[in-house]
Amino acid sequence: MTQLNELRQIWNEPAAESMIVVCDKEEFKMLLKDRSADLKKQVLKRLTAEIKIYLLTALFLLFLMIAEGLSTGRVVLLGASALLVIAPAVGALVYKEYRLRTLPMSGSLRESISTLIRAIDSTARLYLFAYVTSIVFSLALIEIILVRGKGWSLFTIIFIPIGVAFIGWSYLSGRRYAAHMFRAYRSDLVNALNELESL
Repeated sequence: MTQLNELRQIWNEPAAESMIVVCDKEEFKMLLKDRSADLKKQVLKRLTAEIKIYLLTALFLLFLMIAEGLSTGRVVLLGASALLVIAPAVGALVYKEYRLRTLPMSGSLRESISTLIRAIDSTARLYLFAYVTSIVFSLALIEIILVRGKGWSLFTIIFIPIGVAFIGWSYLSGRRYAAHMFRAYRSDLVNALNELESL
């Protein structure tokens, strides 16, 4: 009974209460750290999935060209053209996947979460730029093929403003897609940072 009374007295002391609060805060920080690490893995998985989509699309187009019985020279030319079109997007995704995978999380928890948020924002911006660049390359390639095949005509001239309008639409749709692709991860990280600031 004496030991029980001593435990109750220690529990009611302010120092003990503050110690419990400190322990709770440290446990909460560990939970936030684990959540941030898990979100980083999810972003990496999403980037890897995007890279696979582009590469599988390129392989599918290459398979179609071979199945059509095109000559080796035409297959190489069209394959190189397709590579030129998807290279900016794939290059940006691979670069950002590498940078994010090697992003250090060894600093303070606040610094790590803030750095991860900035990395996600940077990835979205670069992905949008690379996506629009791919659209520009593809439209320029189509225009070159049209001009070489038909010469300058009303159709090939009209195609230019249509292409410019399509680039503008691609920028707006690409910005929405990039924002949607990372919105959930970024929102969770911002919430984790706000929770950390409230401690």
